[in-house]
Amino acid sequence: MTSLFLLLPLFLLAMSLHAQDAANITNPSQADLLVGTRVPRGMTWSTPTKEERLRVLWRGLALSPGAYIRSTFTATSHHLDNKPKDFGQGWGAYSKRNLNSFATYSLQDVASEGLAASAGYEMRYIQCKCTKVLPRIGHALWFNLVTYNREGKTVVNWPNIVGSYSVGMLSTGYTPNQKWSAQGIQMGNSAMAFGFVSSLLQEFTPSKLLRFRKKKSSKDTALPSPIEASN
Repeated sequence: MTSLFLLLPLFLLAMSLHAQDAANITNPSQADLLVGTRVPRGMTWSTPTKEERLRVLWRGLALSPGAYIRSTFTATSHHLDNKPKDFGQGWGAYSKRNLNSFATYSLQDVASEGLAASAGYEMRYIQCKCTKVLPRIGHALWFNLVTYNREGKTVVNWPNIVGSYSVGMLSTGYTPNQKWSAQGIQMGNSAMAFGFVSSLLQEFTPSKLLRFRKKKSSKDTALPSPIEASN
């Protein structure tokens, strides 16, 4: 239900961002160097280094607004449905649901990217070389299921799938009255759905909208950017 609820506003958002991005679609700016979690369409891809993997993981866990938005969205939905009932209602119960969702999504990220690292798979989002909006949406959905291996060949993104669903099922162990065959799979579905949301934003957000990060990231010189390493 979460994915269906998000489809229409996401499509409208994609159309709007595509219009803003169209003029610079083949001319990635310096702002792309600061994103850290995507490889712009105009840049040459190369296998991510260990430092890049750590940088992507850290940004996804703590520095990305999406990490907090997805847990808040899920917690709000569960709070309105009073799931699980053991948490009850009120602000204290809502905080428990939010922390529970944040912990589960974070563990899913760690598991997925850890498996990707062990397999030598890409964990950054690869922007589409295409320029039309519908193919770009399709690419964002497709790259939630596939990725690149060390040789740059497209392969099934099993680390993302296994990490999402295995941790989703394990999360029922620390969430009251949950069944791995129901709620566990639902958490896996939610992780995949929010992965698609993230891919859409990575695909369509123009570089100029990311420039506000430049001053905050200018001192972050300990780790090379993914694009600097690819050149």
